Amino acid sequence: MTKYAGLPVDVAEIFEYLADKVSGYGYLKWNEVAMLKADMMNVRHRWLSVDRAAFKQACRDAGMTPKEVAECVDYLDRTKAGRRLVPEATYRDFRFKPEPEAPHPKSVVSRDWLN
Repeated sequence: MTKYAGLPVDVAEIFEYLADKVSGYGYLKWNEVAMLKADMMNVRHRWLSVDRAAFKQACRDAGMTPKEVAECVDYLDRTKAGRRLVPEATYRDFRFKPEPEAPHPKSVVSRDWLN
């Protein structure tokens, strides 16, 4: 998976899947876009550490058109900014497998509020 260097392993696997679909159709179909958007919303922590430049290069390497690259990078930017993406209804709960473990939030007790 050196083709997608600079990306976490699970994100690189998603790009392998997307590249396979793009090579078959010549473009990114609406349902793959919906899957990507849904995963960005449902598994947000997967995408927060992804480097924007590496993501953009991975989109190009996957064979996406310049317009698709720009849209996907915009989705990543919106995800990182905490904004909402709206996937097609049938894919609303979709998540790419395997899901990374969610980060455990630091425990906060009332004593911490005073500091």
